[in-house]
Amino acid sequence: MTEPVPAPRIGDAERDQATEYLREHLAQGRLDQVEFDERMTAALSARTQPDIDRLFTDLPAPRPGQELAVPQAAKAPVAAADALPMSPKLVNAMGVLTAVIWPVTLLLLFAIGWGQYWWLIFVPIAVSSLWGHYQQQNDQHRKRLRREERRRLERGNDDPDAS
Repeated sequence: MTEPVPAPRIGDAERDQATEYLREHLAQGRLDQVEFDERMTAALSARTQPDIDRLFTDLPAPRPGQELAVPQAAKAPVAAADALPMSPKLVNAMGVLTAVIWPVTLLLLFAIGWGQYWWLIFVPIAVSSLWGHYQQQNDQHRKRLRREERRRLERGNDDPDAS
C-alpha cells in the first residue's frame, strides 16, 4: 500500500499572490475586515497550495492560479512614473518659497513688531507643513515604485508588457 504524496510546498511568491487576491476581494466588498484579516493571516502562514486554495473556495475569480486583471496603465514601465505628478517648475518654486518664507516672516515681524501681527508666524508654518507633507508622500511613492520594480525583477518578469 502506497502512502499519499504530500502536496508540494509553496514559497513567498505564491503567498504574495494570494494576499494580493485577498486585497482585491476586500476592495470589491466580498470580504469584511475581520474575515480579510483571518484569511490574510492564514495565507501568510500557508505551506502548501491546498492551504491557499482553501481560502478561496467561496470566492469568485481572481483566485490563485488565475491571472489578476491588471489595467493597461498599470503595466507601464515603473520608471515612467518616478514621482507624484507635479511640474518641475512648481517643485522648484515651492522649495524656494519654503526656504525664503521663514526669514522674511521673522524679519517682517521684528521690523513691525509682534503686537497685532503675531499670527503671521502661522503662514510659514502652514507652507512648510504642506511642503513637508508633499515630500513625504513623494518619498513613499518612490519607495513603493522601487519595491514593485524589485519584486517584478525578482519574479523574472523584466518585460512590463508580458503577462
